[in-house]
Amino acid sequence: MKTVVAFLLVTALLVPGVAGTAGEPVTLAYSQLGLLAHLPWQVALGQKYFEEQGLEPKGYNFESGAKSIAALIGGSADFAANALEHAIKAKVQGKDLVYIFSSTRLPGFGLAVASTQKGEIKGIADLKGKLVGVSGIGAASHVLLDYVLKKHGVDPGDVKVIAVGISTFPPALEGGKIVAGMAGEPFFSRMIARGTAFSMGNLSSLKETQAILGGEYVFSGAITRPDVIAKRPQVVQKVVTALVKASHFIETKTPEEIAGAVPADLVGDRAQFVEALRASREIYAPRGMVSGSGVETVMKSLESFGVFKEGKRIDAASTYDMKFVRQAVKDLKLP
Repeated sequence: MKTVVAFLLVTALLVPGVAGTAGEPVTLAYSQLGLLAHLPWQVALGQKYFEEQGLEPKGYNFESGAKSIAALIGGSADFAANALEHAIKAKVQGKDLVYIFSSTRLPGFGLAVASTQKGEIKGIADLKGKLVGVSGIGAASHVLLDYVLKKHGVDPGDVKVIAVGISTFPPALEGGKIVAGMAGEPFFSRMIARGTAFSMGNLSSLKETQAILGGEYVFSGAITRPDVIAKRPQVVQKVVTALVKASHFIETKTPEEIAGAVPADLVGDRAQFVEALRASREIYAPRGMVSGSGVETVMKSLESFGVFKEGKRIDAASTYDMKFVRQAVKDLKLP
């Protein structure tokens, strides 16, 4: 595994402008850092909150959550910006990972349908027999799609699911490779704004997420290994404190101010970024805290997806620990 992970780190994209020149080294593994689900990381990098904590961050941007988690499990990264479900899946496989900070309380995805299909696809049942895209087979977007289909009485086996990536989702939909799929932000909002797609479920909206999934859904955050916590607890605290400070910034600033705080290479078209952010403000977890009800929704979706053998769940509480978030809130004197 370590050889494979080392290769992944060599071939991954080193995120520009995030490595400092002094401080204690820390290696961060991202999965598609430009996703709005990772906004606290983006703000922490842009505002140099890690350096402020005495850290020297080096970040690698992977094309998928599975690869960033492989880097973490293999020891080539200290922390991963990834979904809680990866810690849960690792536990099922006998590997211990700990979710120590929550970026989001909602998925930050949406079920997008190509505008060319408006006359034919009017409801989720109409997806039967259609080519529907997800970022990767078995990925978080696939789990979400599967759960949404079942919640609406559609057998996922009746839908032709294919992997199209995250940043490559828009050209796949707009080019006719798929007719619908689970698109992450900011790509979902951009397609809706351009008129190339319409929404059949916006999981960046609290009201719609509650209606579609039955409640909040803990998604992305920070994950580490138990040995990192045991050997470098001060570093873990510093990473979490930087992220909690970034979360507070997101909670209290305007979309325009937030865009100005993010590294320019992650913003792209500023106007589009601001609009996507404005449409996604509800996804972020206040102060970086996990929602118990949101964890339960994740567990239900994974159970529905067949992650737990013979229907036996793991203890979800063993996969996350919010003590570092609570300490950060105290140290930062947040209200």
